[in-house]
Amino acid sequence: MSTVYKDLAYGKINLYLDVLDRIENGYHNVESVMQSVSLCDIIALEIDEIDRETECEISVFSENANVPNDKTNLVYKCAKKFLDYTGVKGKRLSFSIQKQIPIAAGMAGGSSDGATAMKLLNKALGGLLSYEEMCKLGATVGADIPFCLTGGTCICKGIGEKITPLSSFKDVFLVCAVDSSSVSTPVAFSLLDEKYGTGCERSNDIGIIANAIEDRDIMAVGRLLYNKFEGVIIQQNENVEKIKKIMVESGAVGALMSGSGPSVFGIFMDEISQNKALCELKNCSINAFLCKTV
Repeated sequence: MSTVYKDLAYGKINLYLDVLDRIENGYHNVESVMQSVSLCDIIALEIDEIDRETECEISVFSENANVPNDKTNLVYKCAKKFLDYTGVKGKRLSFSIQKQIPIAAGMAGGSSDGATAMKLLNKALGGLLSYEEMCKLGATVGADIPFCLTGGTCICKGIGEKITPLSSFKDVFLVCAVDSSSVSTPVAFSLLDEKYGTGCERSNDIGIIANAIEDRDIMAVGRLLYNKFEGVIIQQNENVEKIKKIMVESGAVGALMSGSGPSVFGIFMDEISQNKALCELKNCSINAFLCKTV
């Protein structure tokens, strides 16, 4: 008899993102404030017992044709890392992904799915790994996975794996919008390297926006939003600037591209301006979602 486990995989936005020097493994050091948002995927894990000495079988399924159902999926990669590390055998693991987070939009949908799969697997197998062990394993799969395992509001440094939680910044009104284009993260980083070189210095002081978050000063956070990628992505995708403009004109206290894009989010003080922005974006045939920080 199989057992089914389910959980929500929350998307993320970057309230602040500075890209620093490139390191030997090809990754870049970053300084970022990451924030979980209520827009989420649903991950289900069904476990069946098979021969105890048999290697575990892993399958991944999604009805979304743009989600890979093979070994390239981060859910598969995280599950495989978990099993290799723990030595668990004799299980058939069937993961299903119900997508709501836009794909390739800078909202860590794939990383969140992988992190949630790892948490479900750990729960199903009796808590074999500590949080710290899961973060260490997750970081070998994707730089955003340690944050996705943590959630909430965090300062993330290194390649993203050095995490410092901040006070809760939940229940802030957001609109997230994505146009039809997608942005390759490796290409976005290469564009930064071309513009700034591989030894970038800090652009601003991350502590200032961190203090505003700790004080829950939403207006100040809106003014302090920053993403270094905007300097190169807006040149490639003019819709980013267009979406930001619509949001600000509709009452956003700040708007910013998340990650390497092309998703853009706006921060709003109330539901009236939040809904106004949603309507304006949809009138321009732009895919947009109401959500909140979590």
